[in-house]
Amino acid sequence: MRSRNPKQSPASPAAKVKKAAILPANVTFPPVYDTYELLIFGPLFNSHGGILTNQPPLNGPSYAIRLPKTDGDGIDLAGVHQIESRVPLGTSTGWNLRSPAHRGPNNLCVLTGSYFPFATTTAERAQSGDPRPSLQERYGNHQGFVDAVQKAAQQLVKERFLLKVDADADISAAEASTVLK
Repeated sequence: MRSRNPKQSPASPAAKVKKAAILPANVTFPPVYDTYELLIFGPLFNSHGGILTNQPPLNGPSYAIRLPKTDGDGIDLAGVHQIESRVPLGTSTGWNLRSPAHRGPNNLCVLTGSYFPFATTTAERAQSGDPRPSLQERYGNHQGFVDAVQKAAQQLVKERFLLKVDADADISAAEASTVLK
């Protein structure tokens, strides 16, 4: 399998993404983005199939890459927001940097995202230098978290993105969780 080399041009979308105060102090924003090329399997192969005459396939033109805008927590703005992004416990990203020992940091782990949990308390957040509000600042206490999940679940049911039985399960899970206990 061929390695896909990320674009590293200053004109790349990654260079245009403004690093908002969305990441913990110990996290480096990726300087590159992954690209994907059209694979050329040969003249006897098309979108309906055929005979593969180029093995391995040749790399053709790159697909246009679009990077999503994010909110102040680094959560993508586009798409349907489920419980995990409406009542977040951290920031999930669509990118993950490789370690320096494994072709990093200018090579991303393709198809692997990252998760950066929020600090639990205001003091923990201040100590770590995390610019994102802590769970305590967001929800106050455990019941505040449960109330936020309940409100989000009811809204998702109203919007017809979640069945009531699943909303009830999300609310029960929030009640049983240890978030801010």
